[in-house]
Amino acid sequence: MKCWRFYIIVCFSFVVCFCGCQESEMPFGKGIYTGQLKNNLPEGFGRYQADGIYYEGEWKNGLPHGFGTYCHLDSCFAGQFEKGVWTGSGRLTTDSMTYEGFWKDGFFNGEGCYTDFSGTSWSGVWENGKLNYGVRIDSSGIYTGSFNDSLDPSGFGKLADLEELFFYEGNWHEGKPHQFGLQVETGKNLRIGYWEHGAFLGEKMAYNSSRVYGIDISRYQHKAQWIKRGRRRIRTSGAINWNKLQITHLGTANNKNAVENISFPISFCFIKSTQGVRIYSNYYAQDAKNARSRGIKVGAYHFFSPMKGKPQADWFLKKTTILKEDLPPVLDVELSSSQIAKMGGESVMFREMQAWLTEVERATGKKPILYVSQRFIEKYLRHAPQKLLSYNVWIARYGEYRPYVKLLFWQLSPFGRVEGINGNVDIDVFNGNQEQFDRYVSSNYTIQP
Repeated sequence: MKCWRFYIIVCFSFVVCFCGCQESEMPFGKGIYTGQLKNNLPEGFGRYQADGIYYEGEWKNGLPHGFGTYCHLDSCFAGQFEKGVWTGSGRLTTDSMTYEGFWKDGFFNGEGCYTDFSGTSWSGVWENGKLNYGVRIDSSGIYTGSFNDSLDPSGFGKLADLEELFFYEGNWHEGKPHQFGLQVETGKNLRIGYWEHGAFLGEKMAYNSSRVYGIDISRYQHKAQWIKRGRRRIRTSGAINWNKLQITHLGTANNKNAVENISFPISFCFIKSTQGVRIYSNYYAQDAKNARSRGIKVGAYHFFSPMKGKPQADWFLKKTTILKEDLPPVLDVELSSSQIAKMGGESVMFREMQAWLTEVERATGKKPILYVSQRFIEKYLRHAPQKLLSYNVWIARYGEYRPYVKLLFWQLSPFGRVEGINGNVDIDVFNGNQEQFDRYVSSNYTIQP
């Protein structure tokens, strides 16, 4: 409907000018101009024709200006001009393509749709002839995401076929799945893991600087350490040097999957605040302050004890300051089988976990995260009520990537090394790329990867 309205306005303006204005004819440039003049230059409505070129429309100071139609060889443009250049809304058609939308200085600029000779279309907001993010529709389905200069999927994006039998979400390079992604295809197994130029490598996690890393700490990271220097053993201070924080080691089992030298920045830090209803960390407040001041996203966690959940939530809220920009609070559940049995079994544990989660969400306005191990998921969490399963998970798994839950963060090693911290440090990775992490943060932690 918008397109028809645009052309009706254009045609109507031409008719009014053509019928109500006196025309002149004269040589102009390398062709002939017929139309209105001012100071012996085309001004108002007129037509220009030369070898292979035809223009009909509005003029100003001898240049197409306003609405007009310009045709040259196999191409034809109908739309707005400014000082002889396509600027504003318009439609360009050639033997091989059509573009309808907005222009600036002769380039696609603004909202528009480009369709090639095969029927493939790209739509979105263009910038100087380039579509950085938008929608592509072709025989393979509907792709939504980032593009390169050749209009191939590149960066992060989603592809779903028109019959909804196939879906891929993840990273792309030159039109093919590349690096981390998820694929669902009817009749085939779910694929989550790494890709290389369209080939699935498996559920292997490759570590490089494009991933988003973090750490989690407690009072143990503040302990003095004995280290060897030559033949001597030196007792070091337990203070964290927040100005030097950099991940330098992922643990022996994970270092083999590093695809570049390990020197990764820290984007987030989970800090232990409380445990049960009596224990709290003297270091939490200062650690959180230091992390925030350096642009590191802060999350606080509570170590769950085998007792009622609400009193533990009240204790956590009393001792923990959660700012608007902080990550959601975390419930760390590491109960043993004997502790669960002592509580009264799985159902009681689930009830008290939910009590903590509900109370903390009510008080903070943030839906908490569950920290659990792979073993806990397989042995207990799969029996949990649906409401409990709706929470995002930060998993502790020290082998290959194997989520099976609403995975948000993955603790991949308890034996990492971080410059600025003495001793071993838990290393974590966000389940998504930097773009997804930024979107997760900017949405106040509501848009999931």
